[in-house]
Amino acid sequence: MQIQQLEYKGLNLMDVVSTVEIAIDAMRNTVHVYDTQQVVEPEYDFVTKGYRLSEGFYKMAGVIQAKPLFLGHKELMLLEWVEAHRWVFYCSKQTIKEYEQGQFHIIHIEEISSLVQSATKNQKYYSKYVNRLK
Repeated sequence: MQIQQLEYKGLNLMDVVSTVEIAIDAMRNTVHVYDTQQVVEPEYDFVTKGYRLSEGFYKMAGVIQAKPLFLGHKELMLLEWVEAHRWVFYCSKQTIKEYEQGQFHIIHIEEISSLVQSATKNQKYYSKYVNRLK
């Protein structure tokens, strides 16, 4: 797995500048986002009773899309570009939120220990970030 890493600085919920770590796996079209400071973490929508991508996320995604990285589809609009990738958020409250094709899948702390083994086997998750959540 060839990973390109970078950092993004943005405002968290308390309006304090915080850093988000990003690991891009272009071969699997996946972006891993380590955000325990709630800068770009998906937010819960009480109306739809589900998660949605936050405003901070779209700001970050716009920055990533504009960078000369290994991710393709630069000619797409931002929303289409986001949908063309799989996003894995390693979040606060020791959860992992996966976003792919408009759907969220939430993994709670009870499941994280089994992910450490699967992260090294199938490389679906970035083991560096999984280990930090434990």
